[in-house]
Amino acid sequence: MLRLLSRAALAVCATWAYAGVSSAQSAPEFFAGKTIKFTITYEPGGSYDLYARLAASHMSKHIPGHPAMVNQYMPGAGGLVGILHLNEKAPQDGTEIAILPRDVAINQMLRPETAKYDARKLNWIGTLSSYAGVMFVASRTGVKTADDLKRIPVVAGSWGPTTETYITPMLLNALAGTKFKLVTGYRGGPDVDLAVERGEVDGRMSSWTLLKTQRAHWLSEGTVVIPFQAGIKSHPELPQVPLITALATNDEGRRILEFQNSDAGIGWSVVGPPNVPADRVAVLRQAFDKMIADPEFRADAQKRGLEITPASGKELEEIVGRTVSTPAEALVTLKKLIGG
Repeated sequence: MLRLLSRAALAVCATWAYAGVSSAQSAPEFFAGKTIKFTITYEPGGSYDLYARLAASHMSKHIPGHPAMVNQYMPGAGGLVGILHLNEKAPQDGTEIAILPRDVAINQMLRPETAKYDARKLNWIGTLSSYAGVMFVASRTGVKTADDLKRIPVVAGSWGPTTETYITPMLLNALAGTKFKLVTGYRGGPDVDLAVERGEVDGRMSSWTLLKTQRAHWLSEGTVVIPFQAGIKSHPELPQVPLITALATNDEGRRILEFQNSDAGIGWSVVGPPNVPADRVAVLRQAFDKMIADPEFRADAQKRGLEITPASGKELEEIVGRTVSTPAEALVTLKKLIGG
């Protein structure tokens, strides 16, 4: 019996000793020899996968100890499966990070019955690229500025009431006094673009990246104008184009539009679980910032056709915090306007 107790005591002491060594380990020392899992919350082949693979190819060399980095896919429920995994089941020691859906904070507020997490408690490491949305309108309408949208009717094409092509014009009609008329039933962006060329509709919401690459001739020939851009931060290439929030006629409208477009600022972001030690989060943030500034990373992103418009982890914390603190009355109004 005494021998058994002695062995048990030795085991406890060994555990304590190991824990002491582990806790004494500095963050840079911790990552040496480790493997970091990079969780992707959508199927392979999409934009989230492309950005995650780009980061996984470069970030490790900027982390002290140069840990290996491997991708793991965890799709399902519009990214919710991966979010809940990172929040609840992932190791909380810095050996797992993820690229989460950009609407993670919005869904927390609009769908609390399923989004059982707090985006403010996640450790935001940095944004690879924000999502730049724009409204393009055919020049034949006479629209030149955002103010013109309040007096000139514009027919906007859409492919569904849950998409920004429908929600954004509808919100602007209610909150900014624009005169959009919605035509739905299209299968997607290419169909609406053909409708613009045929004169059936006048424009739509689009990704700036897609517009400037796939419809560059529209811009160079002056076929379309861009009266406003979505998001809460101007795209570097569109400094003179007003943000959507500037169109609102009152503070509540601005808060609603800011909330609805806050996911643009989050974009394609790298995130850690909620309880990673602060010194390890700092190491990951520093590595991310160094990666973003690395010419080799920039060249690789350009080669892969991926735009880089970065933001720091601190900036992301502020975006998420403001989104989650949106007044309840503004959310009630938003839900009424978007139908649920």
